[in-house]
Amino acid sequence: MVDGQPIDFETLWPVLAEAHGGDALREIALDRRLTVELERRGMRLGEKEIAAEQSRLLESLSGDPQSAARLVVELRRRDGLGPVRFAALVRRNAALRALIQEQVTLSPEALDVAYDVQAGPRRQVRLIAAPTLVEADSALAQLRGGANFSDLAVAQSTDSSASRGGLLEPFSRHDPSYPESVRGAAFSLPAGGLSAPVLLPQGYVVMLLVREIPASSESLQSMRPRLERGVRNTQERLLMDQLSQRLLRESRITAFDESLNSSWLSAP
Repeated sequence: MVDGQPIDFETLWPVLAEAHGGDALREIALDRRLTVELERRGMRLGEKEIAAEQSRLLESLSGDPQSAARLVVELRRRDGLGPVRFAALVRRNAALRALIQEQVTLSPEALDVAYDVQAGPRRQVRLIAAPTLVEADSALAQLRGGANFSDLAVAQSTDSSASRGGLLEPFSRHDPSYPESVRGAAFSLPAGGLSAPVLLPQGYVVMLLVREIPASSESLQSMRPRLERGVRNTQERLLMDQLSQRLLRESRITAFDESLNSSWLSAP
């Protein structure tokens, strides 16, 4: 009711369908494909697996139970996860995790990389991003002429770090959060050194090495349990995303309602 006047579902539905119909259809389609896939492999999800998945979600938000409970409430409010969609999300993740378990491997190489990311030597740089080589060369010339790197980054850099004077968080030689070309250039610079323009898919960057951070004294063996959890979680997330995308690609979906079809076709 709005100002005493009724709004029926026929009026409300097209708006709902255009706004969120594609996302809702995607969730339902994936839920059905997962059910079929579990049955095909002779697998079943019980209350134990569902409870474990919900606990895993809470732990991923915070190690403190009270903080985790508060954060999950905020997550549900932000993403519109009422009782039905939240329960479906937990079950969907539990199903995906169960289906990809045989593909998870904890190789020595993966553990070595994880150890390097967390405990290896790190470097911190400032960078200026430019869309073209001409603009990157111009920034480098200004820096060599005595321009202040931070001021120039604020004025010219197109990277999100511009507001911080181009300052990035410290990273290791194998940190996948940063492009290989950036890591390689950073670890080849002397202290206080300027890089030549470094090519990226979206343009170029010029970097200044701010500081070198030595490796931690903690051994790989002492960190192994934590590293294994991290490697497993990363692999599981990647494999779960790949499986969900494959199942949706293989789904034959036809939306007859015009508003729902429009939303579905525009869904990412």
